[in-house]
Amino acid sequence: MTEISARPDVDRRPVIYAGRFVDRVVAADLPESCIVLGEQDTPSHVLAGALDRANTLVILDLPSFPLDVMTGDHWDVPMVVVLPSGFDTESLSTTVGPRLLERLGFFDRFVVPDPALWKELRRGYCWAESQRVPVVSNDLNEVTAKLRTLLEAGSESPAVPDHDRYRWDNLRYNKALHHVQAAALGPRLTVPPEKRNVEAPLDVLEVGVGVGRWASSFDPSETRFVGIDASEDLIKIARTNFPGHRFDLLDPDLHFPYEDESFDLVFGVTIMHHHPVPAKRTLLSEMWRVARPGGQLLLLEDFVFTRRSEKPAIYPMSVKEFVNLALEATAGRVVLEHVESLRYPDEDLRRGGLVSLLRLGVPKT
Repeated sequence: MTEISARPDVDRRPVIYAGRFVDRVVAADLPESCIVLGEQDTPSHVLAGALDRANTLVILDLPSFPLDVMTGDHWDVPMVVVLPSGFDTESLSTTVGPRLLERLGFFDRFVVPDPALWKELRRGYCWAESQRVPVVSNDLNEVTAKLRTLLEAGSESPAVPDHDRYRWDNLRYNKALHHVQAAALGPRLTVPPEKRNVEAPLDVLEVGVGVGRWASSFDPSETRFVGIDASEDLIKIARTNFPGHRFDLLDPDLHFPYEDESFDLVFGVTIMHHHPVPAKRTLLSEMWRVARPGGQLLLLEDFVFTRRSEKPAIYPMSVKEFVNLALEATAGRVVLEHVESLRYPDEDLRRGGLVSLLRLGVPKT
C-alpha cells in the first residue's frame, strides 16, 4: 500500500490513479514527482490522503476508480480523465454522467481517441475544444506518453497564450477560485422568463471573454452567446474552443459593434480593474447601451487589494466608487439589484465582489 501524508504543508504533486494497470504505469517514464496508485490503494483514507496533496488527478482506469471518495474540496483538484474504450456517449452519460462528467469543466482535461465521441460529449456538456487531450488509441503506451508530455510541459495549460496562461502548478487554486465565482454567478447567468420572450433564445454578451471560460455556462441551443475581447489571440482560441458561439474583437476605443438594446444579459468577470476610470466609464456606458430595458448588467470584480500590484495596469476601485461610476456612466438609469462579497480559497479578505444592475427604460421598439 502506498503511504501518503495529508499534511497541508507538503508540496502538491500529480496523482495518477492507474487501477488495474499500475504495474505498467509504474514502469513508464513519468515525472518522478507523480504519486501512482493502483486498485490496492482504493481504501478511502489512502485516496483521500492523495487527493489532499494533489495538484492534478489523472484517472487512467475510470471503471475501477471509486468516485464516492471524491468529496468537498477534492472536486477543486484539476482532473485528466482517460475515457475508456467501448463506450459511447449514452453509456458514458448513464454510468458516470451525474457523478463525474457533469461536475467537470474548463480546468479539467479528457483523453479521448475518438473525435466523433469527443464532439458529442463536448456539445452535450458544453466543454471547450482545448480540454481534449487527443490520442490515436487507448493504447497504454501512447496514453502514458501523452500524459508525460502534459505533466512535464509542466507547468502550463495548453492552448492559452503566454500572457493569459493557467499554470498547472496553480490550477488547483484557479479551479477552486472558479468554483467560488460560479456559485455566485450561476444563479444570475439567466433572465427570468417573465422578463423576456420565453420563445426566443436568451441573448447574452460577455465583455472581456478571454479564451471563453464562461461560455461553457451557456447551451448554444438555448442561448445566443456573444463574447468580446480586445485580444485577437484570445478571440481566436475562444472561437476554436466554442464553435457554437460567437466571438468578436473589441476596438481600441472600447465601443461595442452592436445595436442598442441587443442583449438580455451583459456581464464581465474581473475586467474593470485592468482599466483606468475613463475606460471603466466607457465600458459601463456601452454595457448599459446594448442591454435591453429590464435586462441585467452583471460585474464580478476584485475590489480589495492588500498591496499595490506589481502589474503595471491595475486600477483598483472600491465597491462604492464603482457603483457611483456606474450611476454616472448610465445617467442614473440603472437599479442596484444585488451586491455580494466573495472570499476565495486560502484568503482571509473578501476581495471579490458581485454587483448586479438592472437597466431602466422603455424599449425603443
